[in-house]
Amino acid sequence: MKTKVKFAGAAPGKAPKAVEYADIAGQGRVPYGKTAPAPMAGNTPKKVKTRGTGAALKGTMHTGY
Repeated sequence: MKTKVKFAGAAPGKAPKAVEYADIAGQGRVPYGKTAPAPMAGNTPKKVKTRGTGAALKGTMHTGY
């Protein structure tokens, strides 16, 4: 037995077309699907400056990635 769903109103309109970007109001468009390497990616250690906990006074450095 088939039943029909009764709905008060008109049929829904067409769905919006898919786009390849996010349109952020007042900020422009950001493309989807584009990747970039992370700024800290890689396995080469670098000498980086320690921040916080009095490090500004000490001027300490450490090896990090």
